[in-house]
Amino acid sequence: MFKTLDKLMMAGMGAMSMSREKAEKIFDEAVQKGKADKAEKRSFVKEMLDNAEKARADLEKLVSNQINKTLSEMPLATKEDIQRLEQKIDQLLAR
Repeated sequence: MFKTLDKLMMAGMGAMSMSREKAEKIFDEAVQKGKADKAEKRSFVKEMLDNAEKARADLEKLVSNQINKTLSEMPLATKEDIQRLEQKIDQLLAR
């Protein structure tokens, strides 16, 4: 489980580090190498930033789901369990 989370975190960190400046730099390097047309810069940068945002959201959802799954498998007291015990203690003290 933790190896999977480590891999996901590493992939997500790459996506999270994407900024407009970084996307523009990548595009400018592609233009210099003749692999891209300058007119496409705006759409390329927007697509890179949109993809980075989607990757961030996907990673956040995945990590949240994994944490919830792990916690649900652990024998931990829930809020309801604690409230029930507090009520019993209050009843016992009232006697």
